[in-house]
Amino acid sequence: MRILLATTVLSSALLAACGSSAPPPPAPVVAPIANAVTGTVSLIEPRELSDAAKVDVKVYDVSHPEIVLAQTTIPNANKLPLSFSLPIDTAKVDPKGIYALDAILTDGDRRFLKKLEYQVLTDKARTAKVDVQLAPEPTPAEKLFEEYKKAAAQTGNLKQVSGKYSNDNFGTAWDAFLSNGKVKFVREVTDAYDDSGRTTYKAAYKDDKPWAIVRESSPVGSRQVLSSTRVGWGDDGSLVLHEKVVNGQTSDVSEADAKAMKAHAEAALDVAQGHAPKPQTGAQTDEKAKKGAPAKKHR
Repeated sequence: MRILLATTVLSSALLAACGSSAPPPPAPVVAPIANAVTGTVSLIEPRELSDAAKVDVKVYDVSHPEIVLAQTTIPNANKLPLSFSLPIDTAKVDPKGIYALDAILTDGDRRFLKKLEYQVLTDKARTAKVDVQLAPEPTPAEKLFEEYKKAAAQTGNLKQVSGKYSNDNFGTAWDAFLSNGKVKFVREVTDAYDDSGRTTYKAAYKDDKPWAIVRESSPVGSRQVLSSTRVGWGDDGSLVLHEKVVNGQTSDVSEADAKAMKAHAEAALDVAQGHAPKPQTGAQTDEKAKKGAPAKKHR
């Protein structure tokens, strides 16, 4: 009887222990959303900036970039790193949204952009301090010149025609490179008979118009380039590339000089296109096929 009673008491105690559960863990403490985003702006590769340099900084909604929580423009941004502080209205922040900081440094035609996305405010760390690093973006002129270099590199894949002409003062030899019967690139070398020097023109064409031209000056019979003048135009016809390099020093090219180089390239196009093989028409192809066909046998 005593054994039965003890067993009953023990079973009741075990059932009571199993019926009770441990208290739930406390909810994690979520850091409040900051009422300001601060930090610095610097360049990955430091360089000298002009007094006209400025920095635009903003915090925006990644899903809706048109929603900007805060922004500012800092003038005279020629001394980096540069500090910034953007007040944030936390009532406008969606805790479930994704926000990021953007910074753009502009100095003349050059822009410096961020390489990474800097999330702030609602990320796991509730980031409110960011040190942004920027890298240079190619200028429109640099982009155009890169396209020109690609066009020049493709000439080996194009059909080539050549020619030469001369007068009492100089002799000129030229090569043109064609695609589908159209001149895409011309290289022209002119040597002055008085040993005053050699001038080389390299012109790229699009839609039967020059869009990029490089003129190089060298001693006669030498590949040493003494000066290089580069001009190029955008799709809207505006002069985008206009620089002259002499002994490593870069200067601007006037509209008048660019216009003269364009006229020279247009004349070179006329000469080259005049020597281009005429595209065959369907009728010409049929006639050629007939001439090459074996004669019919008469029975």
